[in-house]
Amino acid sequence: MGEQPTTEVATATVPDGSWKLKVTHEDGKTIAEVWSFGVKLSITTLTAEGVVTVEDPASGPTVHRFASTREAYNATQCRDDVRDGDVLVVESERVIGILDAAWPVAITEAHVEFHGLKIPAREHKGGRYIASAELAERIAAELGFPLAAKQAHAT
Repeated sequence: MGEQPTTEVATATVPDGSWKLKVTHEDGKTIAEVWSFGVKLSITTLTAEGVVTVEDPASGPTVHRFASTREAYNATQCRDDVRDGDVLVVESERVIGILDAAWPVAITEAHVEFHGLKIPAREHKGGRYIASAELAERIAAELGFPLAAKQAHAT
């Protein structure tokens, strides 16, 4: 049985847990990962020879943070960078949502200006938003926001 490579890991996380930098040193490489709300945004690798590679973020949903659900709703109507399936985070109102075409749908108990659901988020639109729902649920759990037990109104 061969020896396992030595791995050193250093992690820095902002107090609210929204960002994390994980740096790993193994086999002559330094690997830096940037995370936000449980989603890996980038991976940068530096080899002992000085070669740097940067991997693009995963092609999953993007997380957007807003000051209010009203601001978020407005952004879904007029900003090109907020796209179908993206996750919308409004910490001040304890709301996490998913953009369904042009309608923000809350997966949390609180929904304020967002639309509510009558079914679990993972089943919304026949499961079309499963990746978004999983990410939104993970963020809600990290922030301690309760998921909608019974949904408010259909979209």
